[in-house]
Amino acid sequence: MTAEPRPSGPVGETLAALKRLPDFRAAIEGLLLFLMVVAAGAWTANSGVLHLKPLPSDELLITWLSAFIVPTLSEEVLFRGWVRKGAPLAAVASLLAYILWHPVQTWAGLPFGRPEFLDPAFLGLIAWLGLACTLSRIRSGSIWPAVVIHWGVVVMWKSLYGG
Repeated sequence: MTAEPRPSGPVGETLAALKRLPDFRAAIEGLLLFLMVVAAGAWTANSGVLHLKPLPSDELLITWLSAFIVPTLSEEVLFRGWVRKGAPLAAVASLLAYILWHPVQTWAGLPFGRPEFLDPAFLGLIAWLGLACTLSRIRSGSIWPAVVIHWGVVVMWKSLYGG
């Protein structure tokens, strides 16, 4: 029996990350990283960047489902799918690109661009979320803990603050 070849290149790394499910340790680490991002989000909300504006209950389900695809899964595949352990420069480049992507959306007038994407406190939260997702991707070898962390944060933001 021959060993399966290791994926090479960004596409191979991304496909491998999508196929690999996290183990129990990675799931616990992902939960802790998620809670850290939620704590940072509470601080950001208290800074005045976010204003409580809960979504109506009839909009929650479609918001939660759509948030899974855009932005969560699409951004995780794009920015972290190809990142791997032992490649710190790639991880830093991925994180910086993810952070920069948010104000670029607003500057370019793209449909998902938001005014808060230009606020330094909100960009700090984006950086914190990106770091948590990058760490979970590297530590687990799977994209799924990062997807769940990102999705949970986006769902909370959209549900509570009308993001």
